[in-house]
Amino acid sequence: MISLACVLYYFESIFISPFLFLPGGKVGIANLVPLVAIYTVGIKEAIIITVLRVIIVNIIMGRFLDISFYLGFFGGLISNLFMGFFSKTSISVINNSIIGAIIHNMTQLFIVAFFIFHKGIFYYAPFLIIFGFLAGLFNGIVGGYLIKYIKNYLGGDL
Repeated sequence: MISLACVLYYFESIFISPFLFLPGGKVGIANLVPLVAIYTVGIKEAIIITVLRVIIVNIIMGRFLDISFYLGFFGGLISNLFMGFFSKTSISVINNSIIGAIIHNMTQLFIVAFFIFHKGIFYYAPFLIIFGFLAGLFNGIVGGYLIKYIKNYLGGDL
């Protein structure tokens, strides 16, 4: 699952973002893997997948311990914690994915604000919330189908 997350991240990174107005904006298809993991193998495993994916891809891409590392690390970690919590409630996979994507974006916004020390960065928040909603919706729909497939066809465990 870690390898799949790394490959999905790399695959998405080689294409020009259709969201040019949003620097660094991506759908985050690599986040499908921990989303599915939360519902099939558990939150601990999802966090391990996310943390190792961030470390591996940032080492390979020569960005280990720069700002993009911290954005991915803390955005992924915090969003996984929230999605793990909400996975135990009656919230759907799609809504949980939307929550996770928005939390991921807002965490990244606070990390950037910490590094640049300028409150003007928060004017970016509405765009990040809208984009997080759309990315979370897409990943939630795809993730929901994958989770159903795994639970029905493979018996729920990987």
